[in-house]
Amino acid sequence: MAKRYSRQQFLERLRSEIARGRPLVMTGAGNGIAAKFIERGGVDILGVYNTGYFRMQGYGSLAGMLPMADANEMIYQVGKREVLPQVKEAPVIAGVNGVDVLRDMRLFLEDLRHIGFSGVHNFPTVAWFDGDFRRTLEATGLGYEHELNMLKTAHELDMLTIGYAFNEADTEILMAQAAPDIFIYHAGITRGGSTGYAGSRSLEDMAERTKAAYAIATRIKPDVLLLAHGAALVNPEDAQYMLDQTGCHGVQLGSSIERMAVEVPLQERAAAFKTIHFP
Repeated sequence: MAKRYSRQQFLERLRSEIARGRPLVMTGAGNGIAAKFIERGGVDILGVYNTGYFRMQGYGSLAGMLPMADANEMIYQVGKREVLPQVKEAPVIAGVNGVDVLRDMRLFLEDLRHIGFSGVHNFPTVAWFDGDFRRTLEATGLGYEHELNMLKTAHELDMLTIGYAFNEADTEILMAQAAPDIFIYHAGITRGGSTGYAGSRSLEDMAERTKAAYAIATRIKPDVLLLAHGAALVNPEDAQYMLDQTGCHGVQLGSSIERMAVEVPLQERAAAFKTIHFP
């Protein structure tokens, strides 16, 4: 069963890795076998997200942003039954829908902590929406503020907090009000593979936008840890580019590690077995 860390223990573990000159790698784990072997690869943080579950069922990540299934119940059950039992040492965090009007969020976070989660991340998030839909959500009491309050409550419960923002305005709000331990600028759906988005930003554009968000985040909280994520960050070479160009402390991987690690190898292995022939 996964080891549960206090917020300070979690941060010390991450900062020690950085001090040794090793960038951080955070990944999703949509099922037990993914968690088991990703941990063996040496990652620093494992995340359980509803998007990870959908990815490992063959669907696009945005399925996790639509009203299919109960996001918080899903990560609780996948974490408890599949991921946490397979993890030995790596800290595991939960992607929590903070805009969940059907739950007492403090009690839910306490439950997550009790079963072995060491931190939380505001995902799914209304920050991914913009335009009239986002404004209407905010105006009708279903806005980003609930996610900020969820992160603040998690901090009070001694859990590490991770914050997503998709633009500079939300970065300012997130850092000023919730001050997460880790900030991730989400550059958009990852390109490549069977369900990637070909229209994602280029690596160069991603780096520029990420740097602008980082400047805001570090101005407000100088000691915040910074991870890069999404869009054109697909391969280790892309991760290195983001480290070189943005000064981040590491990367977060979802599609880049979960589905892309299995899509082609599974297809090629199946095809190889299909080459057998009768004597």
